[in-house]
Amino acid sequence: MAQSSESPGRSKHRKNKDRKSGWRRAFVAWLAEWAVSRFIWLLRLTCRVRIVHGQAHLDAALARGTAVVPCAWHQRLVPSALFLRAQRSRGMRVGFLISPSREGLFMCRVARAHKVEAICGSSSRTGKEAMRALTEAVGVGISPMMYGDGPRGPARVFKPGAVVLASRAGAPLFLVGAAASRYWQVKSWDSCHVPKPFCRFDIAIDAPWPVGALEGTQQAEDIAAALGQRLDVLNKIAETGSPPSDRRRSERSPPPRG
Repeated sequence: MAQSSESPGRSKHRKNKDRKSGWRRAFVAWLAEWAVSRFIWLLRLTCRVRIVHGQAHLDAALARGTAVVPCAWHQRLVPSALFLRAQRSRGMRVGFLISPSREGLFMCRVARAHKVEAICGSSSRTGKEAMRALTEAVGVGISPMMYGDGPRGPARVFKPGAVVLASRAGAPLFLVGAAASRYWQVKSWDSCHVPKPFCRFDIAIDAPWPVGALEGTQQAEDIAAALGQRLDVLNKIAETGSPPSDRRRSERSPPPRG
């Protein structure tokens, strides 16, 4: 049997070094979790939400009391997620798909700190398991937030995953356009918007899209393409603060005299 040539002193030194390294990693993870959770609390306390389009659609969806499949672009993850979290007091149980990784465990703790349902799974690594978990979540009344172009893009290209989920789970798609009045823009594949404290979230909501049985992948892709186009329109409405019909009326109105 081969014996280790490492001396007892060196082995003890390595164990001490590993122990210190593990303690540092745990501390950094705790610090990051604390900072992210507190920043989200700050946004929740200081940012105002204004629904500029689709208030009736939201009221009707909440009145039904059944799960929906909310969808937004990954770029608007933070304002759309905080808007949906604010609907918890009206009965909406919002969930997020979180990967079973070290980073995912960190995000699970952040989500649960804000009373958001964490659904374990990764659309990029364990797609079948993730779809099963999402479908089961809808079955128990959770509305899982889906980002049409996530998790890695390309940006603003709606993938068919949310369409397939809505079909299997029997829950309508619920498109959410969101815009923060002030934000930092991250240099990432989606140019993510991180809202600044004391800003305003303008929200545009579409009527729920029921999806029946799908006849094939092409139909799912066609629906996804239409959803992407509509989501672009909703984001534009949120950015301008008024629906297109209101802007056309203001453009046709004569300028004030005097």
